Amino acid sequence: MHKFNIITCNNYFGNSKGSIVIPISIIILLTYIIYILIKQYIKNFHENIYQYKNITYLGMIIFLIFTLCSQLFTMIEYKGIIHTIETTIELCSSFSTFLLPVAFITSIFTIIGNIVLIKKEGFSFKNMLGIILGISFYLIMLLPLLLNNILQSATWIDVHNQHGIALYIQNFLELTIYIIIAYLECILIGTIILGLKTAKHIPAFNKDFMIILGCKIKKDGTLTNLLKCRVDKALEFKDMQEHQTGKRLIFIPSGGQGKDEVISEASAIKNYLLEKGINNDDIIIEDKSKNTYENIKFSCKIISSKKKNANIAFSTTNYHVFRTGIIANDLNVNVEGIGAKTKTYFWINAFIREFIATLFSEKKKHIFVISLIIIIAVFMIIILYLSNIA
Repeated sequence: MHKFNIITCNNYFGNSKGSIVIPISIIILLTYIIYILIKQYIKNFHENIYQYKNITYLGMIIFLIFTLCSQLFTMIEYKGIIHTIETTIELCSSFSTFLLPVAFITSIFTIIGNIVLIKKEGFSFKNMLGIILGISFYLIMLLPLLLNNILQSATWIDVHNQHGIALYIQNFLELTIYIIIAYLECILIGTIILGLKTAKHIPAFNKDFMIILGCKIKKDGTLTNLLKCRVDKALEFKDMQEHQTGKRLIFIPSGGQGKDEVISEASAIKNYLLEKGINNDDIIIEDKSKNTYENIKFSCKIISSKKKNANIAFSTTNYHVFRTGIIANDLNVNVEGIGAKTKTYFWINAFIREFIATLFSEKKKHIFVISLIIIIAVFMIIILYLSNIA
């Protein structure tokens, strides 16, 4: 019997008449937050697909849907607030434990994929991202298990006393790690989903110009398979647009001449387009750029001198579409990308790079969410502790 004449069963915060309104309220609140996030995601997606906040919103939606499902599961046999909290902790732990072998396999494939990438493309920090994240990800997944083993055998702290605060500090640390891991995994899943979606996106058939992003060419001035696929994808889009709307498309091959290249990448692309029967008047080269940023900037400068408010598309390799769109968005250029197929090992690094970029670009949102997770974890553990000593 509480001093407010509330009767609970089993423990101080146990089951009582009407207490089920608390988890129901949490479920309603989570549902509303998910609805708001989905609404915002759809709005941003239609305004501009190439934004890191789209990944953040998508990751949050996935994370909150998992949270909502776990809360619905606790409602099947509701036995009070303590039972709900304990079940939630078990679900978080089980979810992360279930993902442990998945994380291990993913880490192995990530490391192998990066080794192949380094072998094909050469050693660089950028090409090491998959190996670094793969190892780090698995070590973080093992952290709660390592923490438990250390504390269980420690003599300087007693986590075996059911009434002692040390046990609940351990529970808080493990719970926080599990939830943050789950949250980051959801952001990574969001990165993969949006990366694949942008890679498979077909631009609207109203384009005036198609920028073809250059890359390294062969020693004889012909196109590598990677670059040829980009040009072929641009030609494929031209055929689709002409079939659908009959609208003429102007090509902007973009790419300067490297120190080990006999001609500029733009000139090599133009030669290939001419071989494919494209009229010379439908090709305007941009041969000064040295990177993707300059590809977009210099090409759009040429386009703006030819036509104001032109509808622009770009063709690049599928794993590169989202990053190119982000760069164009930073330049306040409204474009749509189309992606050409490439080797699978390129994708791993692309996803990891965008995952890391999302965390940094949207760091304020992620810090807020993780802080909220920590506060909720503290609140849950305090209730468990108070219930145990009451």
